[in-house]
Amino acid sequence: MKFSVIIVSLNGQPRISMPLDAMRACEPAAHEVLLVDNGSTDGLSPYVKENYPEVELIRSPRNLGFAGGNNLGILNAGGDVVILLNDDTEPRVDWLGPLAAAFSANPKLGIAGCQLLYPGTAKVQHLGGIVHANGLTDHVGWGNAAHEGGAGLPPLIPADYVTGAAMAIRREVLAEVGLLDVGFWPIYFEETDFCHRARGAGWEIATVPASIVVHHESQTTHAWSQKFLETYHRNRLRYLIKNRTLREWPRTLRAEATWLAQHAPWDQLMPLAKAYGWLPFIMADVARGHHSPK
Repeated sequence: MKFSVIIVSLNGQPRISMPLDAMRACEPAAHEVLLVDNGSTDGLSPYVKENYPEVELIRSPRNLGFAGGNNLGILNAGGDVVILLNDDTEPRVDWLGPLAAAFSANPKLGIAGCQLLYPGTAKVQHLGGIVHANGLTDHVGWGNAAHEGGAGLPPLIPADYVTGAAMAIRREVLAEVGLLDVGFWPIYFEETDFCHRARGAGWEIATVPASIVVHHESQTTHAWSQKFLETYHRNRLRYLIKNRTLREWPRTLRAEATWLAQHAPWDQLMPLAKAYGWLPFIMADVARGHHSPK
């Protein structure tokens, strides 16, 4: 089984050595590593070309967003499994072996995630994702003690979605459901939407806890900033409009009202108001479609 690792980076020259050094050390080795320079202006491409000549460098003259950048990498990748990997990650040396074993053992496994850990700690960041009725998301295992080698956990943990920070996709899934939806601009919920589409086509989504990746998180966008919250909620609403059926909408609206009333997210009121203001444009955009090309 051949793995193609795709790393998309926008002005990530200061951190790109983390994943690229890890790729050099990992055993078994990936079939190929592709670096998509997503319109960087910080000298990323010359740095990678000089210091990592084995990496296939793909340059985009402009920022295509997370989905568009990864789609460009996917279209140039030749592996049986493509792995989307953030430029702020450090995979463990043996991370690919458990993924290969999981895909080989279960032909219906379409998308697999890794056990993501916080840097400098033994704490879990992500063991799979949960999508609530109103589209809000939670990470399984968040803040718990890490499970080295996946000890104490099943080989696979079913998930609603896995984060795009380290997301392995079987080639057949891409052929069946298409690429990531570039309408989730510039980032957030494209992986949630992709997993939803794959599950609708009959594929299984799960985390492989024995595959461990350290994730430094939110190096391009600042977590919990007003800009982050507005983008998160705008794309959350787009995910709901795109994927919820008419029968599901009453439950979705009740969940949204309950969240607003019980949690009183005062720090999010302005970002939420801006996101809700995007609703007419989101609805028109989703109606036009054509955001997930094959």
